[in-house]
Amino acid sequence: MDKIKNVSIKRSMAITFIITICIIGMLSGITVFLANRSQQEILRNRYLMIKSPDYKIDKNADKYTVDMDGSVVEWHGLSTGENIAYFMCYFAMIGLPVIYIIVGIGSAAAIYYRMKLKVPILQLQNGMKRIQDNDLDFCIEYCGDDELGELCNSMEKMRKELCYNNKTLWETLRQRKLLNASVAHDLRTPITVLRGYIDFLEKNVPQDKLTEEMLMDTISSMQGAVLRLERYVECVRDVEKIESIEIKREQQDMVSLLKEMESNIHQLAGDKKIDFLTDISFTSVSIDKSVLFRVLENLFQNAMRYMNEQIIVEVSTKENLFFMSIKDDGKGFSEEDLRQATNMFYGKEKGKEHFGIGLGVSRVLCEKHGGFLKIGNNKMSGAYVTAVFDISE
Repeated sequence: MDKIKNVSIKRSMAITFIITICIIGMLSGITVFLANRSQQEILRNRYLMIKSPDYKIDKNADKYTVDMDGSVVEWHGLSTGENIAYFMCYFAMIGLPVIYIIVGIGSAAAIYYRMKLKVPILQLQNGMKRIQDNDLDFCIEYCGDDELGELCNSMEKMRKELCYNNKTLWETLRQRKLLNASVAHDLRTPITVLRGYIDFLEKNVPQDKLTEEMLMDTISSMQGAVLRLERYVECVRDVEKIESIEIKREQQDMVSLLKEMESNIHQLAGDKKIDFLTDISFTSVSIDKSVLFRVLENLFQNAMRYMNEQIIVEVSTKENLFFMSIKDDGKGFSEEDLRQATNMFYGKEKGKEHFGIGLGVSRVLCEKHGGFLKIGNNKMSGAYVTAVFDISE
């Protein structure tokens, strides 16, 4: 039975019906043989009895010759029950094989359906119904090595893809909602400042209460608010571009790539203490170099902002993944930071040059490259951010 489960539908069906035909043929043969033997046994009950035989000797042939006309002959045939039994044997020889065929085919079909078709068909039906109901929280567990197994595997992949796309869509909508809320919140401050300066000018200019120095200070402050608005709008545009960016993988020599990464890190760090550690098992990787360096710069600048004395950059590979971890010895992430630090425009210390999009942009780039971004706190002190990229071709 396990053999039937692990072969193709066509082959398993052929095996099932060959076995069925063999069983039907064997049972039919046994039935015909037993019925024929029974008929022979029944026929033995018939006999011819000759009473008071009149016979004479044939001297030429040296044999007795019976004179039937002068003898009393009695014929003992079959009884009614024996006749019925005799003809029932004919029915058994003809009818039972037909019954064997009907029952055998029906049983074979039922057993084949139950062993080979029932589970995958039920799982496929259940899967289609739940997908139609937009319920993707299930799993198709049939793993047969046949056509239905392949179909179930394909449907499971489709379910996972739909689930991933739905999660991605909902995450995108959630991020968009957070982005809109953040934009509305962060634009309020410079707009309020501008409105206040405009009200101030409307009240004081007509009355000539402003000196030239006061007027220039007000205009300078208004220009600062306008510049901040412009920079914020540029950041929003950058976020829009990041979300529509296309990943372009190219084979990169690992030695050259690591040298370039280390060079960029030391240029950004200046005279600060940086440790660059590697654990690489590949001679080359398939990666989008521009995406890698943009994530590196974002994460390193964040680490520079919060470090005390040292930053550790670790680069490693495992299976088809490229890991880049940046650790600092600063104060680390708070509970709120751990929950929201990768959201766009999140930041407790937003300034004129910092709008809280570094980790958010890095997360989006990692996900587009088939990886993810992980943040956390070190055991002793400080925080770490690990960017993971899929380097499979």
